Amino acid sequence: MDNMDKIKKLVGETITESNLKNVDCYVHDKFALFIQAAGFCEFAIKENHTHPSYMIIIEFGTDNFTFPPKIELKKNYYLASILSPEIPHEDKGTDFPNYYTIMIDREYFESQLLLYQNEIPKFDWHQFLICHDVLKMLHLYAFESSKTMKNSEITLECQTKLLTHWIIRSLLGENYDMRSVSTNERIGRIQTYIEIHCGENLTVADLARNANMSVSNFNRLFSKEVGTSPKNYLTDVRINKSIKLLRRNDFSISEIAAQCGFSSLSHFSTAFKKVYDMSPSEYREKYQK
Repeated sequence: MDNMDKIKKLVGETITESNLKNVDCYVHDKFALFIQAAGFCEFAIKENHTHPSYMIIIEFGTDNFTFPPKIELKKNYYLASILSPEIPHEDKGTDFPNYYTIMIDREYFESQLLLYQNEIPKFDWHQFLICHDVLKMLHLYAFESSKTMKNSEITLECQTKLLTHWIIRSLLGENYDMRSVSTNERIGRIQTYIEIHCGENLTVADLARNANMSVSNFNRLFSKEVGTSPKNYLTDVRINKSIKLLRRNDFSISEIAAQCGFSSLSHFSTAFKKVYDMSPSEYREKYQK
């Protein structure tokens, strides 16, 4: 427990070493990862305790969630929840925890979040999805923080920033499954092209031509590399772009449909409802509430 001063800064001044006897702790100045190794964190089950920093819980269970999902779960994504600082809470501790806990310094998290939006909302167990690949990055962070290698602080600082931005982007709906990024040069280039030009009137034939391939060969290779067809991938990118616009009030639903490359409002509504089981206008209303 050489890092108790850092832990107290992130978790709270009243936490003790004894509270963490069942927990593996990986701590840097502004970011900490806690993994319940032998049981519950005794500080977490204290009634109405608070933290001075932001807390993110990433759950790995598929049946017994600590925080029952209020949003639609997707393949290759974990359910995450975020709690703003100084909100009283407690963990009931009824089952062995199946989640990781992340604490991020308040000032640092808010400074990074303000790079994406103009206001700091209050998060009261707000749920969002985060790609499975975040687990790899968290394990790398844990590995680096547990070593005594010279200049490891430099690497931890970089990993802190990367993980914080990954969490913020996921929180804002800018999720990405890294395993869907192709290592094939041509397909990877087309994926980037789709991300940039998804608002345009793209067809699979256009994409195949850009990849210098026949449509049939392009369809086959893209589906093999990415795990879905080019048409479905393009629709997913457009839907993801629309989500970010729907959460703001800058554009009407029709304008969003056009900006995201949908041929009509009805086309947009049909595609959106297939994914979220609600219309774009219903999603906007629900998000604002």
